[in-house]
Amino acid sequence: MKFGKYKYEQYEIPDPCVLDVADQFYKGAMVLHGQPAFSGVVVPMITNAVLSLELYIKSLNTISVIKEYEDFGNGVKGGKVTGVPRVKVHTLSLLLGAIPKEVIDNINEIYAEGASKYSFDDLIELVKKYDTLFVDVRYSFENDVLAGFNFVDLFNCIDAIKTVIKNIKPIHWAYL
Repeated sequence: MKFGKYKYEQYEIPDPCVLDVADQFYKGAMVLHGQPAFSGVVVPMITNAVLSLELYIKSLNTISVIKEYEDFGNGVKGGKVTGVPRVKVHTLSLLLGAIPKEVIDNINEIYAEGASKYSFDDLIELVKKYDTLFVDVRYSFENDVLAGFNFVDLFNCIDAIKTVIKNIKPIHWAYL
């Protein structure tokens, strides 16, 4: 599963740092979702929700690296640790499609065991509906993305990804 570009690489799937930020955006979306009708927070709610969806997916394919790995002497080596996605795209189905095979296999296992309602291919189709939503909703004044938009479906999609994350076997792997 080695990325191969850096002297130090580590996978922790799901990545706890990315997962934490995803949870924060999800909580923000839920706070906005709980506001009374006509509160004027629909666009921020959807933006936070779809950003949380992207980050939940990224938690499944982010690698921690040290880009400027240095020897400080006396056996001490290190540098600034940064998260790098396996692919740099914001199209959700492509991002999900880039997760490691080991994770894909695990998703299909938990589907077969009944812990998730969705196989990996089903998840790709589920998120595809929201591939460009992050950009589209921010420019909703230029398009009709909000016409007939179903908030329940979006939150169900997020919950499906969260269920997968909760049930997959965590992966811990490092290369020095």
